Amino acid sequence: MAGPQINDFLQAFSREAEYFLSIPVLWTVSIDGVTESSINSVLSDAGQKWKANISPNAMTKSGTILPAQAVAIPQESANFTPMGAGDSYGGFLPGYAMTSRADFLSRQFSINFLETRLDLEHEFFRPWQIAIGIKGLIERGVNLKSTITVNQYSNDGKLRKGYRFKKAFPVAVEGYTMDYENTDFPIKSVTFVCEDYEQIPLPFQTISDRGSFDNTNPFGGRSIA
Repeated sequence: MAGPQINDFLQAFSREAEYFLSIPVLWTVSIDGVTESSINSVLSDAGQKWKANISPNAMTKSGTILPAQAVAIPQESANFTPMGAGDSYGGFLPGYAMTSRADFLSRQFSINFLETRLDLEHEFFRPWQIAIGIKGLIERGVNLKSTITVNQYSNDGKLRKGYRFKKAFPVAVEGYTMDYENTDFPIKSVTFVCEDYEQIPLPFQTISDRGSFDNTNPFGGRSIA
């Protein structure tokens, strides 16, 4: 970068609120909707020995599931098709048209859970996945879908951005290996899809609504990034 661009960069990232950087670990995840009883009713009717013995809510404090270690937000994409007449384009490159937004199965997202004494993967997510495999998702009177909410926060604890995944359900519960190696604590991944997801409205409309620069803040201003 040339001199003026360097100055602009340093000025923006040190003084202008919209460029402030956030600590990356300030996020929460919650799951609401499906219950142990709805899962267990399906498993019991099918004669399965599996049982959901705990809910993520039982391991949630301050609005987040404590064993959750990582969330992979899905990509957003669209499908395209070439447009033209016949096989010959007269030396011109074909045009392309967007045919549709990628279907919901392409919008997968995953949550990694640390294995604790009460293992959420074993006691809730695996039975949930098995119940879906038995009953499906469209039968009346059986709710096997949930709302999953992921929020990210600024350094001063204010909501920075968020996602709400509607009618979400697991499509894969990762397998794992038990051995005698002295390795890291086990982390298990659960992959979800959802009917749709939406942006969570923020309590402000513009950057100026968040406040002006404050030299007393140890994060270099009112840390609202």
